[in-house]
Amino acid sequence: MSRYREGLAARRQVVGAFCCMDGYATAHILAAVGFDFLVFDRQHAAYSWSDLENLCFRVRSEGASPFIRTASAEEAEINLAMDVPVEGIIIPNVASAAEARAAIAKAHWPPQGIRSLGNERHDAIWQAYSQPDPLVGLLIEHPGAVAEIDEILKLAVDFIWIGTHDLSLQMGFDPHEVVDGGVLPAALTEAMERVREAAAAHDVVLWGGLGDKHSVGVGTVDARLVRQAAEDVLARLRGA
Repeated sequence: MSRYREGLAARRQVVGAFCCMDGYATAHILAAVGFDFLVFDRQHAAYSWSDLENLCFRVRSEGASPFIRTASAEEAEINLAMDVPVEGIIIPNVASAAEARAAIAKAHWPPQGIRSLGNERHDAIWQAYSQPDPLVGLLIEHPGAVAEIDEILKLAVDFIWIGTHDLSLQMGFDPHEVVDGGVLPAALTEAMERVREAAAAHDVVLWGGLGDKHSVGVGTVDARLVRQAAEDVLARLRGA
């Protein structure tokens, strides 16, 4: 069982990091120091599929679980993401229960879905066919998804994550004021609380920030972590 799944089963805090930096070393270090899972961003970072396959092997070697945020809900994108050795995928930009149903179908084999089996490469390299099915999660970042959250969570969803940046933007609020400034308009707070209550009611894992007391917390972004560490070291050296 993976460190991510073990943590959930043990009901302990599971801690992850979001990765967008090119190269393998930063993600490997995060896995090595003990992050339970890492999320590699296909939507807003420059990872190739070869990069992602190698990153997954690297972080798995340290016991961490790799996830991929797909660039879209397109069938080809989801097929490729499911074909690398991931713990799971996170599908963005789902705006309704109908869109969620269509996206989730692309991540499951027939008859439950329409996922393509592919070739023998992955089974020859890492015994893909005998591994547990990857988890499937959704980013809730559209008012339409919030409105239909109960219908969405009746589907085969393993976890959800509120996309605060895009949800704020879609609702007409400045995402930088919300995320960086801590300004939470009442309508946004109400939307987020509706999602949290629905996740609890349907017993679906909800990812959140570490301060939110969620069982799964995404604690940092690799680029911000590296920048902050560099700034701290530089300040100490200049003050020495």
